[in-house]
Amino acid sequence: MNVIKSKNIYLKGTKQAILLLHSFTGSANEMRGLAKHLHKQGFSCYAPNYKGHGEIPEKLFESSVEQAWETVEESLYFLQEEGHQEIIVIGQSLGGVMTLRVAMSSICEATVVISAPLMERSIEGLESRMRSYTKHYYNFQKKPDEWIEHFLEQHFPRPIEKLLSLQQFILKTQSFLPTINKPICLFKGARDDAIYQDSIDLIEANVRSSFKKKITYPNSGHLLTLDKDRELLFQEIQLFIQQIFQKEPSK
Repeated sequence: MNVIKSKNIYLKGTKQAILLLHSFTGSANEMRGLAKHLHKQGFSCYAPNYKGHGEIPEKLFESSVEQAWETVEESLYFLQEEGHQEIIVIGQSLGGVMTLRVAMSSICEATVVISAPLMERSIEGLESRMRSYTKHYYNFQKKPDEWIEHFLEQHFPRPIEKLLSLQQFILKTQSFLPTINKPICLFKGARDDAIYQDSIDLIEANVRSSFKKKITYPNSGHLLTLDKDRELLFQEIQLFIQQIFQKEPSK
């Protein structure tokens, strides 16, 4: 089978770096537009794929949230090895949850959180995301509908252990909020599900950051980096980053 695998994105710029973290079942590709926009401003941008993401669904099935978190830790180490000591972390959906955890690291200068869920999502809902990804992937591969339905019957429902671990990883992140004091910019889409919108409000209310800003985009849903208001989002994130670094990117 001809598989198109999503590759990590690394756009070299200045010593000031941006780490961009994607959603559950997503890939680095959903952060490509934002990475390119910020790179044009001079910043180095790195968007990794979590283990099992951006590949065939079977690889996603084998992966875990613990491995996704390992990818984030490895990415921070990679950027430091590349000589980046000033890092801002941007995360969308599950990536936003990861970003909140990274905010406690001394290497993190500031955070941008997009559509992050911190309230309980049902196991059925998480499984539905995996099912939708699987169907979309094999539709893209032009597999016949009958083949796809048979594949779904073989692989769903998923075993509960990994989905439960993902659910708990997200919920436990709530307890970290009062320890976060880094500058934070929060974004949500007015057309997104209530759980994501309420989660962004929860984050705003509980972090101790002296600088925090929240923006709602009226024409967008969940994946803001790909939605109708994305250019406005990119501009706002650019301004936030430049304000944090308080100068044009250094050479």
